[in-house]
Amino acid sequence: MQVRSGTNNGLIFFRKGEIVHAQAHGMEGEEAFYMILSWELGVFECDDRRAKAETIQESWDFLLMESVRRLDSVRSLS
Repeated sequence: MQVRSGTNNGLIFFRKGEIVHAQAHGMEGEEAFYMILSWELGVFECDDRRAKAETIQESWDFLLMESVRRLDSVRSLS
């Protein structure tokens, strides 16, 4: 899945319903995934690209909960 938000571009790869890889701004793996989910708006486009590597081992529900925790942490500092 390609994600675009303004000038930001990222990719999230799935295999059998699980997130297996993400990349954005030269980063890969979980940190790239968390960055993509921190963008306030986004356009999502699905395609059939395959991940060249599997850099994410956590389940999608863990990744989403961790993303929310990180966003809350950043917002509480503001």
